[in-house]
Amino acid sequence: MPLALSARLSLKRFTKGEAAQHTHIKLNHRRIFILPSKTGLTLAIVILLMLVASINYNNSMGFVFTFLLAAAAQASTFYGFKNLSGLVVSLSKTPDYYAGSTRHLNLTVKETGERERWAIHASHLGQLKTFDLAKNQLLTIKIPIKLKHRGWYTPSTITLSTSFPFGVFRAWSPLLFKQAILVYPQAVDTGLPLDFQLSSKEQSGLQSDQLGTDDFAGLKPYQQGHNYRHINWKAFAAEKGLFSNEFNAEQSASIWLDWQSCQSLALEEKLSQLCFWVLQCESQGLEYGLRLPNIELAPSHGEAHQYACLKELALFEPI
Repeated sequence: MPLALSARLSLKRFTKGEAAQHTHIKLNHRRIFILPSKTGLTLAIVILLMLVASINYNNSMGFVFTFLLAAAAQASTFYGFKNLSGLVVSLSKTPDYYAGSTRHLNLTVKETGERERWAIHASHLGQLKTFDLAKNQLLTIKIPIKLKHRGWYTPSTITLSTSFPFGVFRAWSPLLFKQAILVYPQAVDTGLPLDFQLSSKEQSGLQSDQLGTDDFAGLKPYQQGHNYRHINWKAFAAEKGLFSNEFNAEQSASIWLDWQSCQSLALEEKLSQLCFWVLQCESQGLEYGLRLPNIELAPSHGEAHQYACLKELALFEPI
């Protein structure tokens, strides 16, 4: 899509990039910029001095070397542009992470020009990765990122650059992507006890069903997120399918991860403690619910329920 004149002349376009894209970006003449590097500026001064000296002394060989050096420097702008032109860049889906962790942005670069590419740099917030590309190669570049705060994190400008072949000119292309990463609270155990809350049936005095985890009640189809220790391997070996053992105590007991249980903690500490409890309950195959101010998720378990709980914790804002 063509850019308006004001957008073309905006300085942000040269440093931050054009409007963010959801999918891939193909590098072309509009997205690639070229300027002399520090080495190039030094070389320009040397060429100027050589030209002045050649004129002053009317030295033919001086002119030859001056113009030859200037031509080589000028030709490097073409090769620098060709080193980036035609690359197709996209940001692969990045898993959700926890605050305080160091993870990676997965940048996918595809070569479409039937030629090798050399010494390309991918940078993001001071982190730099250098790579080469073979003909028609598809390469995933992992750029480290530090996730400090919970909530949605949108990567800032990712810059592809090269000083190939001589290092006297730098060609670069700033890229923005519309791919937000969900950052969960940091999972921290503050030492608070995890309270079990019985179902209304148990609270009415009907305790006969709670026989403990050793009382087998039957089989249920295995679902992702169930405790692997409860898998019935005998049924699996008999080729009857993958089932989990179900116990009477599991049917009646539930855990509520309650905001009120963390009253003694600061806001972020509360969220970190609740996040730790969610992961702990899920790893043990327990059913758990989450209670936050004006938010309540009914007891359940599994990957989808864990994600729903962690998302509420990540995006929670105090009233």
